[in-house]
Amino acid sequence: MRLKGKAALVTGAGGGLGGAIAKRFAAEGAAVLCTDRDLATAETTAARITETGGTASAFTADVGQAADCEGQVAEAVQRFGRIDIAVNNAGVALHRLALETSLEDWQRVLAINLTGSFLTAQAAARRMVEQDGGRIIQIGSISGQRGNMGGVAYGASKAAAMHMCKVLAVELSSQGVMVNAIAPGPIETGISSHGASRKKGYLDRIPAGSYGTVEAVANAALFLASDECEWVTGHVLNVDGGYGAAGLSYDPTEITDGN
Repeated sequence: MRLKGKAALVTGAGGGLGGAIAKRFAAEGAAVLCTDRDLATAETTAARITETGGTASAFTADVGQAADCEGQVAEAVQRFGRIDIAVNNAGVALHRLALETSLEDWQRVLAINLTGSFLTAQAAARRMVEQDGGRIIQIGSISGQRGNMGGVAYGASKAAAMHMCKVLAVELSSQGVMVNAIAPGPIETGISSHGASRKKGYLDRIPAGSYGTVEAVANAALFLASDECEWVTGHVLNVDGGYGAAGLSYDPTEITDGN
């Protein structure tokens, strides 16, 4: 029960990744507010938590709307009396070539993935500094670290969100608020699906040889949310099967001295 007595907010909790994080937190003793712009999906996640003996509530929030970002934090405090953990998971994917990306596309992705993430983190941090600290976790992406075809808007939004984590850590850590990010590798969660050539492209470059799972990311989030993460802040934790560390892969029998 590593989160016993803690109150957590998980945005986008109706999806595969957000749902897994919310369930993992609840299994470790946290009371979780599951938010999503689709209330029915958030309610499904909350119901599954309560059915297994956990504590959870559902709330509708669209992080593309500034009022909803503040509103979901206020709701968590109203229901649980405090907010100890905020996970900025809600996001939207867009796979479109740069020359085909419209201004509307660009603004929509950044409004949700970056501005919504900032406003939620800001609202949560204001509450946390009034308490005895807290944990903020940004869900980034390896797409914000590497140049992927069709990822100009999505990759830019995630790169900025991960950098924002570092700035928030610099400003807030002295007040007990630890801010970190997770950069998941390829995981099919429902926000997007990958075609055969894209899957092959990833698998050819992932040392672990497989796609990741939502549970792997949820386990990483648990560490960053726990008291064990007492001196880790401003860090981006890749959960990617080694994708970010990988260089050239080839048949080891081809290796010769000096090459």
